[in-house]
Amino acid sequence: MPHKLLIRLVDAEYAITRLNIGSSMPEWLPGPGFWTVSSSREEMTLVCRAARVPSSVQSSLGWRCFRVEQHFAFDVPGVLASVLRPLSDAGVGVFANSTFSTDYIFVAGSDLDKAVQALKDHGHELTT
Repeated sequence: MPHKLLIRLVDAEYAITRLNIGSSMPEWLPGPGFWTVSSSREEMTLVCRAARVPSSVQSSLGWRCFRVEQHFAFDVPGVLASVLRPLSDAGVGVFANSTFSTDYIFVAGSDLDKAVQALKDHGHELTT
């Protein structure tokens, strides 16, 4: 398991948005920064910078994003756990997303200071 990761705090506020299943991808979703669409039988979940989300859309605002800067093969165990465990131990809730190359971990803005301290205490290096 990786013991020390380089983790970037992304300089933007994010929103986690819910749309009804079968909705088309909105034109405001793509743009700068991380964004993603997940779909299940129950709903579509969109994540993007909060500034792009119309106020009429059901959203949870004020999320901050951490990005794991290293890239690991899919079969390397414990990468995401090494970030989630210290956050959980500190009482910080998360919303996580992974891409082909890395992981993105979102925390409520009100928990940002606690999250940063927990990650540093666990030996991770944080950058902006």
